[in-house]
Parts: sequence; structure tokens; C-alpha cells
Amino acid sequence: MRYPTDDLPDLGGRTVLIAETNPLIALDLAETLRAWRARPLLYDNLSAAEQAAALGEICAALVDMSQFHQGQAGLVEALQQHHVPIVLTTAWQLDIIGNQFPGMTILEKPVNYAVLAQWFKELEPCAPPGQWCCTG
Repeated sequence: MRYPTDDLPDLGGRTVLIAETNPLIALDLAETLRAWRARPLLYDNLSAAEQAAALGEICAALVDMSQFHQGQAGLVEALQQHHVPIVLTTAWQLDIIGNQFPGMTILEKPVNYAVLAQWFKELEPCAPPGQWCCTG
């Protein structure tokens, strides 16, 4: 686990979708998010992840783009329709993914958990003060 030990984000039980094909990376992300008090939902199947996104109960998402040709764009679009904050992760071709999804946060693997923690802290706040919203 590589998350920072001080000044951790408090995700307050919010649901965070993890769409990751590598089970070890998915488990590491989930363990980190649990330490930050999130409720991670792990998916290695894009269609199941898209169905979860369609329910509108996802508060944020981490989407592995390393296998970009396998349809993650549909999942990203489904999440965007529900205004879900998204971090894209990849081990290759940052420029191609950046061109496909301009303005989105893209983290290179291995994910730097200090950067991910900061991303969560900077999400748009809502009530109660200092917290961020789930929008559906």
C-alpha cells in the first residue's frame, strides 16, 4: 500500500467505482480507499461497471485505460452522464488517452496515492461543509 500516512482524505463512506483489470492493483486501490473510509466497488467487467454507473449511486470512479481498445470509453461516457468525478489510470500512451479525454485527470501507473488523495480533497465541496457530493 502506498497511500500517504498523514492528512488522509475522509471519503465518509462514499461509493467509489474501481474499473481495473489487474486484480492486485484493484485490491490495492480498494484497500487504500477503505483506509480513506470509502466504499469501493470493484469491477473487471466493463458492462457490469456501466450498469453500476447507470444506477447513479457512484460518487467517484477510477478507470483503468491501459486496455483502451476494449471499450472503457463507454464506461467513461456513462459516468460523465451522471456527473461522476473520474480519474483515468494507465500504464501506457498518456498522450492518446489525453487527446481522447481532454481535461480529465489521468494518473500514470503505478498510481501515486498522494496525488490521488489530493484529487479527492479538491473535489467540489457541498453540504456538509468540507465534503463532496455524489450526483446522480
